Amino acid sequence: MKTRLQNFNRLGIIGLLIVIMCWGCAGVEQKIDTWQASFRENLNSRLFGNSDGDGKYFIHTSQWRWETLGYVAEWYTGKSKNQKKLADVNPSIRPGRIAVGSKVKIPVGLLKTREPLPRNFSGEYRADNYVHTVRWPGESLSLIASWYTGTSKNWHKLAKYNPRLNPNRIKVGNVILIPPSLLKTRVALPQKVAAKFTPGYFSYKVKKNNEKLVDIAKWYTGKSGNRKQLARANPDLNPNHLKRGNEVYIPKKLLITRAPIKLSRPAASLSKPAAKTAVISPKPKPEQNPVAEEDENILLFGPKPHSQQ
Repeated sequence: MKTRLQNFNRLGIIGLLIVIMCWGCAGVEQKIDTWQASFRENLNSRLFGNSDGDGKYFIHTSQWRWETLGYVAEWYTGKSKNQKKLADVNPSIRPGRIAVGSKVKIPVGLLKTREPLPRNFSGEYRADNYVHTVRWPGESLSLIASWYTGTSKNWHKLAKYNPRLNPNRIKVGNVILIPPSLLKTRVALPQKVAAKFTPGYFSYKVKKNNEKLVDIAKWYTGKSGNRKQLARANPDLNPNHLKRGNEVYIPKKLLITRAPIKLSRPAASLSKPAAKTAVISPKPKPEQNPVAEEDENILLFGPKPHSQQ
């Protein structure tokens, strides 16, 4: 009996030791897992920047008031269209305006750069901006906004988009960036549009179809060879087929007169009309077998002659 109790105690002690050993191993394994997770997080942070620990996302912290999800997507992924994917993984972020201090998760598989979003990205760094260079006197930010965006009211947005630009003092040579979200046309602002807002603006309105640009150039500039310069100054017109109502802008530097044009007419024929030819009445043809006068009296008043048989 004592032997059985002793054996049972021994088995119990052995079992208890096994349980303690297993408990200790589990604790060690948990510590190892915790250490490995911390190591992975530090490694990902050093290799991939600020990430969420599992290496799937890069974390961007918003710093600027103008930030949108489209800007963040374009800078970090190279395409603004990826904002939809960012919106899916950041449901609490407002796409149109990210609050300063917000953290935006970006899938690592989309990343093109890990450099922080620069302060002036909304202007200089965007690849899809339209770049307008001021070329003509008379240009203003409201005129540029009206031409490229469809309304002059957008000059405020252009001024905000180009913070280093003085909106009240646009100069020739200024570079103005226009975001694609506002852009309505990529046709360059023509000189004639800007010239309307300058002193001394002059234009000629075509009065008849198919008037010649060479004639207009010769009259208003003194040289028919200035036709090409007029064509460049009026890119919206067909120089070879002017129509009634077309407005032809004459640059001030070429203009020599404002008097109404006198288009040349075809020269009148100098040849004299042909002299009238005398009408010669045809001579009457002589009658065959003329009858003597006395015979007529006989025929008229005398007896009828008998036919000769």
